[in-house]
Amino acid sequence: MFNRLSIDSFTILMVSGLQFRTAARFADHYTLGLRAADALHLAICSDYGATLCTLDRRPSEAGPALGVKTLLL
Repeated sequence: MFNRLSIDSFTILMVSGLQFRTAARFADHYTLGLRAADALHLAICSDYGATLCTLDRRPSEAGPALGVKTLLL
């Protein structure tokens, strides 16, 4: 079921070395309390100009401070 949903509904984005480096920079903002995966998702959204849609308050609040659009669901 997830595979069908992924094919029908999601756009798969490639992850680059630059995005990993951006994520490391984002994670260096210790006051934001970002976990590594959250920082990487925000870096990918930043690079692609996408909005991070999340159920997690931490990345949704950190995004705007890093210049990334977020939407808390």
